[in-house]
Amino acid sequence: MEYLIILLVLLAVGLFIEWKYRVHLYHSRKERIIVTLVFFVIGILWDSFAIFRGHWDFPGPGLIGIKIGLMPIEEYLFILIIPFWIITMYKILDKKIK
Repeated sequence: MEYLIILLVLLAVGLFIEWKYRVHLYHSRKERIIVTLVFFVIGILWDSFAIFRGHWDFPGPGLIGIKIGLMPIEEYLFILIIPFWIITMYKILDKKIK
């Protein structure tokens, strides 16, 4: 559950910062969907391969226990939220430094 809470906090903070500082990550809704899908597909392939090869796993205490395929639901959210968070932070820092 902790992993999910951390991800939701990062998402909420990222959305708030994007709104507050008027950071536009994408030029259109279509671009937002396409870029997000590309990150998502690459992330799923990467994680699934690493799990299959035994490079890492997801022991249970911090998770809610729902799995889709090889990964817990939190990892899918991680793949969606963390790139958004990183790009948002980059855009804000880039805006502030210039």
